[in-house]
Amino acid sequence: MRSNIRQLRKQRNISQKTLGEEIGLSQQVVSRMERDRSKIQVDVLINLAKYFHVSTDCVLGYCAEEDDNSAELALKMQSATSEEVVAIIENLERMDQVQRKALWQTLAALKRYL
Repeated sequence: MRSNIRQLRKQRNISQKTLGEEIGLSQQVVSRMERDRSKIQVDVLINLAKYFHVSTDCVLGYCAEEDDNSAELALKMQSATSEEVVAIIENLERMDQVQRKALWQTLAALKRYL
């Protein structure tokens, strides 16, 4: 199975060079990993998963279950009550900058289901 790096990178709308700079690799290494021409080292795999806020399985191309969960969550969000929306806003107010960034990245991934 092909890795999911290219798809994850495209969802973020970033170049191979930018991804490489973010996780400490060259553009050429990112390109080889995307084309499955280079094995992904464990530490790089972990850094990619952290960067994209997905599981290591998803980086490796095994994330159909996560996609299903995202679709289910998107459907729940469409039918949220006003009380649930208020609770969400209150939780947002308590988040730190890292948590907010992760949330925005998750929402961007969910956007395709709405």
